[in-house]
Amino acid sequence: MSFMQKQITNKQNWLRVETSQGTEFVNTSDLSLFVRDSSTVTHPMSEAELEETRAKIQPYTEGNPQSWENIKGYGARLSAPGYLDCTPWDVFDSVEEAQQYLDETYPEDEEDEQVGAQ
Repeated sequence: MSFMQKQITNKQNWLRVETSQGTEFVNTSDLSLFVRDSSTVTHPMSEAELEETRAKIQPYTEGNPQSWENIKGYGARLSAPGYLDCTPWDVFDSVEEAQQYLDETYPEDEEDEQVGAQ
């Protein structure tokens, strides 16, 4: 049995953030982090609003936030229960896509999916 276990969340809210280090996903459901999308046609943010929102997002990302959008999906990662060790979240449209990602990315792990794990 592997030390790291596969986790797949229920469908929930996420913030997909394009950062200076690539795409990162922030679990807004657990954080109560509510922000507008960085780019909208009807209500664009001012530079001051963009900077204020970047400051809210920054503590939850490795890179510097460049743009972001609110999405819904199933988060997938590996986690070590009882420890702080885990891989970053990746988010998918379905449980099947999330499971396929985990199976292809971490093939040595034989654990069954754990839908609903946080």
